[in-house]
Amino acid sequence: MGFLKRLAFYAGLILGLAVIAAAGATALTYLLTGKLVSLDLAQGKPTVTLITPDEIVALFRSQLAQEEQPSTAEERGNGNG
Repeated sequence: MGFLKRLAFYAGLILGLAVIAAAGATALTYLLTGKLVSLDLAQGKPTVTLITPDEIVALFRSQLAQEEQPSTAEERGNGNG
């Protein structure tokens, strides 16, 4: 039982330190470059790029516009009943 407690403790410690290191690296990247880290999985192979906050806002707005278009078309079609 003591072995499992130690294993759980050290696994949690390592995972926590890894998360803190990743967050610190992201914060330093933003402070030094003004850009955030972006991970693209479109081609099946992960690609890491830097993206500005303005590009993120534009990406969210375009995705939101794409999601709103089908819902308005469905509402128009349901007006017959």
